[in-house]
Amino acid sequence: MRDGDLTGLWDSGPYDYGTMESSQLGLLPDGRGWSVWANAAGGVDVGRFRWRCPEPGVLELRYLWWACGDWRESGGPFTLGSIDSQGPSDEVVRTGFTVGRDDTVMTDEPFTALRLEEDVQSCSTYGLVQHEISIEDDPAHDVAPWGPCGP
Repeated sequence: MRDGDLTGLWDSGPYDYGTMESSQLGLLPDGRGWSVWANAAGGVDVGRFRWRCPEPGVLELRYLWWACGDWRESGGPFTLGSIDSQGPSDEVVRTGFTVGRDDTVMTDEPFTALRLEEDVQSCSTYGLVQHEISIEDDPAHDVAPWGPCGP
């Protein structure tokens, strides 16, 4: 089972008040996804995974690949500019979640929020940036495209 409320690009920005780092989750309708952690100094960590909801209110991320490097300015979400190291991953994150409305001092209006019981990329709270996303929105897509069977 996949929860349609989860698909989209999620960003920790609404909760990043005073921090020098940010996190994102991309959840595609076909079960592919990515997570990103980036800091103000230009460092970035990207993980690709397959995701599913094995039961209501539970999200499972099965990581396949990771990369560390530097991000480049793209005028939008983080984009991996160069890769310093990369490799396969077999990490599995299984966490409870809720989706609901929230507002913070960082936003002008209420937004859709994703709250996880466990941190993913050093964060457990994300705001929905956009519901419709594609594989081209993956921050590592330009330097390491997904293959026919995954990264």
